[in-house]
Amino acid sequence: MFSQALDRLLLLALLLSAGMASASERFDAVAVFPAENLSGRGIPAAEVRQFLIDQFADQGVRVLGDEALDAFIARHRVRYGAGIDAATAELLRKETGVQGVVIVSVELSSEDTPPKVALSARLISVKAAPVVVWAEDAGMAGDDSPGLFELGLVNDYQEVLKRVLDRVGDSLVSWLKTGQVRTGLKRAGKFRPKSSFRSLALEPGRPYSVAVVPFFNLSERRNAGEILALLFARHLSGFPQFRVLDTGVTRRQLLDARVIMDSGLSIRDAEMVAALIEADFVLAGRVLRYEDYDGPGGRIGVEFSTVLIERQSRRVVWSSDSYNEGTDGLGLFERGRSRTAHAMATQMVRLTTEMIAGRDQ
Repeated sequence: MFSQALDRLLLLALLLSAGMASASERFDAVAVFPAENLSGRGIPAAEVRQFLIDQFADQGVRVLGDEALDAFIARHRVRYGAGIDAATAELLRKETGVQGVVIVSVELSSEDTPPKVALSARLISVKAAPVVVWAEDAGMAGDDSPGLFELGLVNDYQEVLKRVLDRVGDSLVSWLKTGQVRTGLKRAGKFRPKSSFRSLALEPGRPYSVAVVPFFNLSERRNAGEILALLFARHLSGFPQFRVLDTGVTRRQLLDARVIMDSGLSIRDAEMVAALIEADFVLAGRVLRYEDYDGPGGRIGVEFSTVLIERQSRRVVWSSDSYNEGTDGLGLFERGRSRTAHAMATQMVRLTTEMIAGRDQ
């Protein structure tokens, strides 16, 4: 109990200092964690991680060496590498001098023809509370743009992987140079929530902390709950009024408090989560469908519901339902067809977060 209370006090102190931190602060040193595998199959983990290491090195940012990182992980018995909690972040900063942690999660990796790759990456500041300061995602298939006579087909897995990594790398380099999050994601109105409720008043200029809880997974896709949570953290972190706590913070506090959400997040659970991690809002939801396919043909479908609960009022201030098929709103020659669940889901999530932030006009 004393250890849990100490962790909470540390987190509160870090959150207070995080509220004064600038997203444009320069990062002189970072640690790049091993890639998280959410695909359920083999992934090019070493290649993806090395790409990110090279991006930082090219911008003059020191990357913590493998030996030093492995020694830290062994010394403190760090067993979870897909996020970072407040206590571990504080130790990492003090002992190694890094100011940020980079985590990449590979959602899809298929070498079948046409090949497909989908992943997300985020930079977590450990200067204060572990918050997401930059995030990007990309999902592509070799037949995204087949064109006339299918001249645009890409059957080389390495080429698709390169294009995905280049998109993420370009976003990261832009952020490192300007401190600004790139917001040029193309999105279509057909991916807006099918129903929504909003009763949310955000004060201009005030930062709000948000904890994103893994979605309760009712789909047949393993890890779909974690995938949706990562997408919401990625897009919410792009709005300056939101400071998104890393998933490792939420996970650690839930484990310490032995909170088990076996049927989704209740109001009572949300109150406990918000109190444990001192968050202004808790976002959660359910995934009913997250359907991909391998090869040249199949069905794409994504369906999820979302709730945002405010700690102070103990009320649901946002709720929505979203569902789309890959064939929705097709144009001539099947233009607008979604070839991966990720490509569709990220647009659905982006439009949802814009509505939450009041920027959907």
